[in-house]
Amino acid sequence: MLTRFRRKLGKLKDQLERRVESGGKPRPVQAPITEADKNLLLQWLTGEVDDEAVVERAKTGADGAGVLERACAARPGNARMWAARAELSLKAGDCETALEQVEHAFTLGRVEPPVGLVYLHVHIAADRRKRALAALPELLENARHVSAHGARLEMCRYWQDLEPDSIEPLLESARTRVAAGELDTAIAEFRALHTAFGARTDVLLPLAAIYQDLVRTEDALRVYLEAVAAAPDSVDALCMAGACALDLRDTASADKLLSRAYEIDSNSPFGQYYLGLLRLDQGRIDEAAQLILGARSSIRGEPWNDDNFGANLVAPTKLNVADAEWTSARFKLTHDIEQFQYLRLKGLVGPALDAVIAEYQAVLRNPKLHEDANRMVVLEPTRYPLLARSYKSPLNAADPEPPRSPLVNPDLAWKDIEARYLDSKPNLVYIDDLLTPEALAAIRAYCLESTFWNQLKGGYLGANMPDGFSGRLLLRIASELRARMPRVIRDHSLQTMWGHKYDSRYAGMSVHADVAAINANFWITPDSANLDPQSGGLVVYSHDAPRDRNLWRLNIEREAIDAYLESVGAEKVKVPYRANRAVIFDSALFHETDTFRFREGYENRRVSVTMLYGTRAG
Repeated sequence: MLTRFRRKLGKLKDQLERRVESGGKPRPVQAPITEADKNLLLQWLTGEVDDEAVVERAKTGADGAGVLERACAARPGNARMWAARAELSLKAGDCETALEQVEHAFTLGRVEPPVGLVYLHVHIAADRRKRALAALPELLENARHVSAHGARLEMCRYWQDLEPDSIEPLLESARTRVAAGELDTAIAEFRALHTAFGARTDVLLPLAAIYQDLVRTEDALRVYLEAVAAAPDSVDALCMAGACALDLRDTASADKLLSRAYEIDSNSPFGQYYLGLLRLDQGRIDEAAQLILGARSSIRGEPWNDDNFGANLVAPTKLNVADAEWTSARFKLTHDIEQFQYLRLKGLVGPALDAVIAEYQAVLRNPKLHEDANRMVVLEPTRYPLLARSYKSPLNAADPEPPRSPLVNPDLAWKDIEARYLDSKPNLVYIDDLLTPEALAAIRAYCLESTFWNQLKGGYLGANMPDGFSGRLLLRIASELRARMPRVIRDHSLQTMWGHKYDSRYAGMSVHADVAAINANFWITPDSANLDPQSGGLVVYSHDAPRDRNLWRLNIEREAIDAYLESVGAEKVKVPYRANRAVIFDSALFHETDTFRFREGYENRRVSVTMLYGTRAG
């Protein structure tokens, strides 16, 4: 066995030496390389080392040109190798060759941030500054999409050299600091911009948002109001200031600010959403539902129906394939096919949907789709026109009339439940039979039938309020639960809510904490779907997130969370899955989805609903 493996490696090595760049034509004499470099390339071809190892050797070794020449011959479609060759050619003073090589690299891998950086470097060095400047928006968007924060910052430095008097590269740098979780640095950069360029909404709004993230709500409102003063008709400034005022329970100011935003632009998704939350806080549930569903219409278009379904399938579409909203994954498309088939079986959508189902099934045969749930792909809209017109659209988006009877079970011992919550350390209680039978049946149907499962979460799907997870049924449940627990929730308005729908082939939400005061999480899939009654629910840890650290950044650092929980000796509180069971707890407590095994089939998918009340500051 070992002898055969060595022979195979020897053949690969020979093939590496014989590779030609294209067309089978003899290759010009290549620059020499050492045996060590040949072995490195062999390791690269067999997957033992990555691209960066080869590039690093080429940059530091004496035979770098030969190494990269052979790498490009062996894998002519590798953009990173062609970009590295361009860097070496530029270093050798051959700008013309460097430009040819980097253009080829960019054609092969325009979405790869390292290739984009070399593209900028070579074009600027070759005094093609306009070409570099024209490419910057696309390069930055690609880096944002894959969270390549270091590459974004370096692109910002190139941009600043190209346009030294512009505020835009400085703004992009500050935004990148936010995305990277470097909030102190971001605050300093935004403050410097405020000093240098004056009161501008593009500086003040993100600065105030950072203060909100750090639960410095009074500071946030002060900066938001400064933005409103600088731009009195800015809907974004009015909405953010109004939402912040609502967090501070200043409902009069919130109403004034949000009503003004709605007067200026009644189609603004932000304006409708935040005014809807205020109306919910004021007990005006029908109006709240209409406003928040209006936000969905502004984002996704009006709901489809039998009269417009066919026309919508042939209507012109303007898809930006660089937009993250257009990315997809196998688990999302599989869910949508199951849901569409369910809608046809129930007679909720007509036969025009059959062609859409057939095209989605064809898309599943696309080799670009990965089994890995964390790998998103961009599908060609011209190749799949029905997918392009229907993907994430409100194909079935009714707002059903809720049952007239109470939705949250009035027969539970709510005073005892509140006492158990307040007396527990940590603050946590779980409740069985949360909803009345009529309400449970209604919300099950709503989540099975509504096409709002549009957030791809790496194996499971999310539905959020601006996307339609916000009809009268859900808002009434949120309002009734708040009223049933006055000592716990009454002083906390609803911040947001979402639904999650899971696929048993993958895991659920990883450990995290939320920036709110109270979490209410409940499950609606029948118990018959759950194959392990001892699991499938929620794991809550006995310690909350530290107040002296930025919660958003901590939530993206799994190792830091694990280290913190171990350092404080946190214990796990495991609440097994039960249909119609709610878990109510302090939002700052770390928590995660427990392992779960549910039956196959669309109606058996695990579905949870989460409602967040109040802010972490109280």
